[in-house]
Amino acid sequence: MSEAEAGEATAREYRGTSSPAGLLEIARFFLKLGVVGFGGPLVHIAMMEDELVGEDGWTDQSTFIEGLAICNMLPGPASTQLGIFMGWVRGGNLGALVAGATFMAPTFAIVVALSYVYFAFGELPSVQAFFYGVNPVVIGLIAGAAYSMGHSALAEGRADMQFAFGGESWSVDLRLLALLSGALVATVALAPNPVVEFAVAGAVAVALFRPDWVRANVRGVTVGAAAALLAGVAYALRDRIAGAFGSRLAGGVVGGAVAALWGNLWVKLLLFMLYTGSFIFGGGLVLIPFIETYVVGGFGWLTATEFVDGIAIGQLTPGPVVMTTAFVGYKLMLDTYGTVGWAVAGAFVATFGAFAPSFVFITGAFPYVARVRDSAVVRAALNGINAAVVGAIVGATVALAADAFAVVDGTPGALAGLPLDPVRVGLAAATLVLFTRDVDAAYLIVGGGALGAGVFFLL
Repeated sequence: MSEAEAGEATAREYRGTSSPAGLLEIARFFLKLGVVGFGGPLVHIAMMEDELVGEDGWTDQSTFIEGLAICNMLPGPASTQLGIFMGWVRGGNLGALVAGATFMAPTFAIVVALSYVYFAFGELPSVQAFFYGVNPVVIGLIAGAAYSMGHSALAEGRADMQFAFGGESWSVDLRLLALLSGALVATVALAPNPVVEFAVAGAVAVALFRPDWVRANVRGVTVGAAAALLAGVAYALRDRIAGAFGSRLAGGVVGGAVAALWGNLWVKLLLFMLYTGSFIFGGGLVLIPFIETYVVGGFGWLTATEFVDGIAIGQLTPGPVVMTTAFVGYKLMLDTYGTVGWAVAGAFVATFGAFAPSFVFITGAFPYVARVRDSAVVRAALNGINAAVVGAIVGATVALAADAFAVVDGTPGALAGLPLDPVRVGLAAATLVLFTRDVDAAYLIVGGGALGAGVFFLL
């Protein structure tokens, strides 16, 4: 049996068949989940397991656990992809599409509505006061999520260090800690392409964790390393290469078409979001280094403050934080066209691009991932990538924190002549502590905004 035939056979084990009644059932459940699923991915997963698994459900426990394990390996928001998987199990490819669309629709509507309020009324003192407190809360939420992700990521190897911290027992593999630290430093100092960071971390992890496999496949590894080095050099010198060949290509039909497509904001937005959605390993917050590096830094579509506010808006919804991409698309097209209709269209294009890879991964790649998920080499690479992801998130957050902790006129930090606002730093620290003790993000955002507004107006 060929690999393609084996993959198709695996797909048939999971994929259901669509029917009008089945599709309606899928839409009904995931629309409900999209409306009431506040609390993040763990809540979404628990609700799916409770209502869809068992004798009267859509599948059995072993299939659900298998799907969850593979979704955690794939790039993208795990709970969203698990929902797409459950739709696929119940109704095939059409069921997967219905599940994903109905799950994301309520969150999309909420993000668009809040984006309208933010950009239409953001200059009002009351809105500014609210986000004075929200900005540092978001930094605390990101730090809390990175803390939890680091706790899991660093424990995947051997137990080089064991200790108790924050009421939890930590087991740390020093090799993974080195990869995490390297990604953090690289992100702060160099702001590299996150995909390059993750690829390097995965390759280094294979060399560190599976040296026996590297020795047994030294010829293929050498060729791959040489190709990767060549690609890295080409990427580092991309501006010079473009300058050398750009004039030749510019006059050609192909070069002109490529330049015209990339110069079109709609195409650029879609391609960037497709790219981002294809590589957000480890969950929705992995979009932070992508957005901070390109949308804030390279493209200038958002300011750092607007991006942090967009994350807050995403956290206020019952859906995945990746829906922050809708905020990005809304702002870009609002600036370009100045009308709400085009801004909503931009939000839709950004959302489509960010989530489209998840549908492809489940309906197209899932059978093949299921066949390799127990590979020691693949797991070693993913362990390295997950550690680097945490470092990249923390590194990107360092730059965002500078704006979130900035002193605002008339507040205690400004009156005392301090370089950072102590109220905002305190809100971030309190959020970190509370979030790691399972206080819901939405409550923290609303509470932080209220406290910040009180300080803003009363002091």
